[in-house]
Amino acid sequence: MIKFFRKIRQELLMENKIGKYFKYAIGEIILVVIGILIALQINNYNNYKEQRKTEQELLISLQTEFKSNLEKLNVSIDDNKVRKNALEDLLTLFDISVLDSVSNKSISFMLDPIFGSDLSYKPSLGVVSDMISSGKLNIILNKNLRQKLASFESSLDYLKIQEEEANNIKQSLKSLLFKELSIRNIQKDIGRQFENQSISDSINNKRIFNSVELENHLLDYSLVTNAANDSRFFGGLKEEIEYILKEIENELNK
Repeated sequence: MIKFFRKIRQELLMENKIGKYFKYAIGEIILVVIGILIALQINNYNNYKEQRKTEQELLISLQTEFKSNLEKLNVSIDDNKVRKNALEDLLTLFDISVLDSVSNKSISFMLDPIFGSDLSYKPSLGVVSDMISSGKLNIILNKNLRQKLASFESSLDYLKIQEEEANNIKQSLKSLLFKELSIRNIQKDIGRQFENQSISDSINNKRIFNSVELENHLLDYSLVTNAANDSRFFGGLKEEIEYILKEIENELNK
């Protein structure tokens, strides 16, 4: 093809047809430019297809990660509901008439969640962190989804601050309880077996409910656990994860 065009140019020059030569040269340039533009368009299309394929793969990975994160969060919320209900029941025991009607064993079951796991949530961040650090987040076309993914770790940072505050309050409460009641008796009431006798066997844990200091600590921790499942804490994060999953599903269904 190149030899063909070159031959035409040479013939035009030899025949001294300068005007036709320039017209032909301009036409040839236009054809070359059109060819380049077509090649670029094809290359851009291929790149676009490759990016959309990569986007789909990333969305599937994100969907798996955030479904797992939602399940973990629901476990944290359910655990906190148990803790919240136990604290509300414990606060009623500062009414003597209620305290007298409740057994030591029932009180032990109310106290046990306080000595359990801390209020916490630890999601998986492998996929989203890798996307942010590698710049692959920009492959996601959905602007709202990109923004939510980019800000997710910031939401977790805020949550961590709230968790630390809640668990500091819990630690203060536990320190007071360690001084005033028998943890061993609580363990016995919920089913643990001990081979030997102890000096704490004779302690009646009901006696701690005449302490204003304990009531204040329980009330403080109760306020925190009540707030933990609302929109400022776990509840807000759950809405965020559910929104991310919804946007991912919408993109995968396109």
